[in-house]
Amino acid sequence: MRILSRDFVFFDGAQGSMLQKRGLQPGMRADVMNMTAPHVVEEIQNGYALAGSDILCTNTFGANARELGRAGYSVEEVISAAAAITKRAGMGKTLTALDMGPIGEFLAPHGALSFHEAYELFREQAVAGEKAGVDLVAIETMSDLLEVKAAMLAVKENTNLPIFVTMTFMKSERTYLGCTPESFALMAGRLGAAAVGLNCSLAPREVAPVVRRMARVTRLPLIVKPNAGMPDKDGNYSLGPEAFAEQMAAFAGLGAKVVGGCCGTTPEYIGALRKTYEGLRPAYRAVEDTSRLIASPCAVADVSGFRAPAERALRGASAEEAAQNALRHAEEAGAEIVSVSLEGLAPEEAERAVLLVQQQSTRPVCILSGSDAALEAALRVVSGTAAVLRGCCPEETAARYGAVLIG
Repeated sequence: MRILSRDFVFFDGAQGSMLQKRGLQPGMRADVMNMTAPHVVEEIQNGYALAGSDILCTNTFGANARELGRAGYSVEEVISAAAAITKRAGMGKTLTALDMGPIGEFLAPHGALSFHEAYELFREQAVAGEKAGVDLVAIETMSDLLEVKAAMLAVKENTNLPIFVTMTFMKSERTYLGCTPESFALMAGRLGAAAVGLNCSLAPREVAPVVRRMARVTRLPLIVKPNAGMPDKDGNYSLGPEAFAEQMAAFAGLGAKVVGGCCGTTPEYIGALRKTYEGLRPAYRAVEDTSRLIASPCAVADVSGFRAPAERALRGASAEEAAQNALRHAEEAGAEIVSVSLEGLAPEEAERAVLLVQQQSTRPVCILSGSDAALEAALRVVSGTAAVLRGCCPEETAARYGAVLIG
């Protein structure tokens, strides 16, 4: 993207907390205000444009079919209205990002939502956004790496829109569901993100360790959009605009390019941020060679010295048997990578086998064999990135899902 050639790019700040001050009541949907109070949404976003934001997010954080159906609106009409509002608010000086947040229901195995259902919900949003003329998609506030994958594939397989993607991390330096910064950055980069990073949850100083960890494993532009500290009982956040901007200054030296704010921030925070960054320059960052790394949500493994074991496929095995076979062999060998044979499995069974393995193990996955259809079905639902034996997987399939070819 041309805008990423700049030294720094400025996102907007919070919308939800701003809308709450302008009439959004508990239990009301923020995205419905695109239909019922468009002037309020536009005024808030215009404030960010006037404060110096280069990119404005549409007011569509939870605008998926499951949520909007209960409110009586379609995805297309809400996203179309939201995009028009954001474009007017930007006065022709800003890019418009389709804001896509979590679906609001956990994907299996943490919940009942399937990968394919999640993909379809995100696909509908992305297609509506491109039709409405947005410039990019901002996938944000994610905690589940598999949900990130579903969202990214939905965007890149159905639109031509660039993708910015962020997850939200806790003080443990992991997401709520345990994903590490390295696993996220590796997968998002391999799937074609234009920029990766974090948003929400913590104050700038508290997320610095997470940014450092991402900076070591990706050359992509880094996005940093933290909160203005923590709110008190009255909803007032602990950091004012100047204190927030002062803490944000450190990220220029850590390789951040796209900066902004999340909960508790206002146009005043973006104005202070721009002023602080006027005297800063991007820093060079040394990035590790990650070409041979694969990842599960919780772990990263190097396949440089990995030798796939001889296949011990169970003829006529079910997905459950294939998964247990792979896990047992990994335990016996003390391997940091689980090798899964899909030999003889139909695509649906191959998908299930990989999901079962990752449900029971935090190790990254190597897929040994299977039909082209079975391999693609499995790679599609791997949470993270996998290794695949060279010769049993078309190179274009491996590249599409960020897999590393070995052997």
